[in-house]
Amino acid sequence: MPKNEKICIIGNGGAAVEAVKALRENQYEGEIHLVSDSAQPAYNPMLTTYYVSGKIEFEAMFPYGCNMDLYEQYDVTLHLGSPVAGLDTKTKAVSTASGAVYPYDKCLVATGASPFLPPIEGMDRERVYTMRTVEDAQKLKEALEKKPGKALVIGASMVGIKVVELLYDAGAEVCLADMAPYLFPLAAHQECACVIENRLTDKGIRLRFGAGIEKILEADGKLSGYFSDGKPPEEADLIAVCIGVRPNLGFIDREQIEIDRGILVDDHMRTSDPDVYAAGDVAQGMNLLTGKKQIIGLWPNARYQGRTAGRNMAGAEDVYSGAIPHNITHFIHMVFSGFGDLTSGTRTETEERNGGYVQRAWNGSNLVGVNMLDSSCAQIGIIKSAVEKGLQTGTPAEFEQLCSTKLRDKLLLEHFKRA
Repeated sequence: MPKNEKICIIGNGGAAVEAVKALRENQYEGEIHLVSDSAQPAYNPMLTTYYVSGKIEFEAMFPYGCNMDLYEQYDVTLHLGSPVAGLDTKTKAVSTASGAVYPYDKCLVATGASPFLPPIEGMDRERVYTMRTVEDAQKLKEALEKKPGKALVIGASMVGIKVVELLYDAGAEVCLADMAPYLFPLAAHQECACVIENRLTDKGIRLRFGAGIEKILEADGKLSGYFSDGKPPEEADLIAVCIGVRPNLGFIDREQIEIDRGILVDDHMRTSDPDVYAAGDVAQGMNLLTGKKQIIGLWPNARYQGRTAGRNMAGAEDVYSGAIPHNITHFIHMVFSGFGDLTSGTRTETEERNGGYVQRAWNGSNLVGVNMLDSSCAQIGIIKSAVEKGLQTGTPAEFEQLCSTKLRDKLLLEHFKRA
């Protein structure tokens, strides 16, 4: 790109930082302007619960460092603390709520996502918390120091179960509620979820599934969550809402850029406008299993997509082919791993051995999803690759060979050659 061209990056997370690095490392010498409503350095949202629990220090939430030296190193002009109000592809300009306007030749949208809060009465009460940002983590950490006696967590998600763990470890009586019929509805097969649920209830954690939150009231210093199942409300000293996240797209003109659930992108991370790119939790890229566009909101994906966008904006050809849904989380002395989509399988098989639980889903002879509970972490990378490549093994014995130390590399190599 010519030196006099300008790039504007909207957002300040992992995708944005990786794009900046990729631009400079691919000989882009023009101006880079980064616009964000946050004044914080780039942080990993999935590390916030680890900070609250005391497992990591505050600084560890910031994978690129907890100051702005990185941007000085890569010669980035920062415009922080003012949310973007508009992106006009006709005039090729980004405008902020404060009235500033930044022209661009190419633009990257990497604004991430925010917690979804249903529009119900009481959701804005002082002791109702979310868990996504550094500020969210600081607020919840302060609340736990007050030793709440009862807590309600709304949302049986990966974040929700980590918040349950925080409250449980703090000595609170915890209830986990969700509209879904079982835990981890987007990642776990119901049978695997049932195994986890039994372990949670054995520890005294109450579960309330199939119930959507309708309102939150406060009286006599207590919060009460009312649900759609008609049962008595849940009383709590604090409520954490972990229903999920929504991409930050409010400033996008849908007549200028094509949007579904997120911004639709191709394998170069380009949007429907050739001079606008998107990466991270706002980008709807390819699900390798289904062949359909889907937001797969994971930190590694965001970084990979940001690098791909940065290289292409710099004029270096690069492709991000897509990903599969996958989750790995540690909670209350359990480790759960989920890969692919077990609901798309035509048959499943279950194996319990040495305290571990493995469930696999097959669509015909193709492996399409795996749940693992307390199983060997050494198998996780191999199994993820197997699901991504649509591994074809017809029997549990063949799958056992895949995961054996001596034969797994040979089997995968043979499969990849066929693929």
